[in-house]
Amino acid sequence: MPPSLQAALATALWCTWHSFFVTHGWRRFVQRYLVRYQPFERLVYVLTATVTFGALAVWLRGLPQQPVWDWAGGWQVVRFLGLGLALLLFGLGARSYDGRGFLGLRQIADRMAGREHRDPPFRSDGILGMIRHPWYTGTLAVLVFALPFTDVNLAWRGVFLVYTLIGTELEERKLLADLGETYAAYRRRVPRFLPGVGGSERGDVE
Repeated sequence: MPPSLQAALATALWCTWHSFFVTHGWRRFVQRYLVRYQPFERLVYVLTATVTFGALAVWLRGLPQQPVWDWAGGWQVVRFLGLGLALLLFGLGARSYDGRGFLGLRQIADRMAGREHRDPPFRSDGILGMIRHPWYTGTLAVLVFALPFTDVNLAWRGVFLVYTLIGTELEERKLLADLGETYAAYRRRVPRFLPGVGGSERGDVE
């Protein structure tokens, strides 16, 4: 099997696994059958995803690959501007998101304090008032600008690109289901990935 196909298949398997454990179906399963485990579920997920992604990255790096295109000459400026944009978006997103909840630490702290865990209120300030998914936009920028292009990383970049776009759509549907008209109105007002691009989306609550 060609290394590029190996890279695409391995990346697709990781993406499938990663997606399954954030679905409503998995959440309902944990709430019903793994109640004692529930406060730790998010932290275990984050740690497992990080370790397995690291292992995947090391394995991908070890595959034999052929250069396709490099960021040479003036293209280096474009590359670093793109990576700077990604870094800015990750930083601004971190200021708007609940970091402790994202890592699962808030859920554990609530359990230890004997409190019922509640998701934080929906926010649409800061960068979230300009685009709905700053971390996904940053991820797309990293996929484009992070490395020189080879046959192997073109394969896994393509899979991650499709995964990010599909994952964004699935998260949109999940947020619509969870937040209803609040998110529907937000969707109509704020673009998905880039300021001024793609606004006024339908926000119908299914």
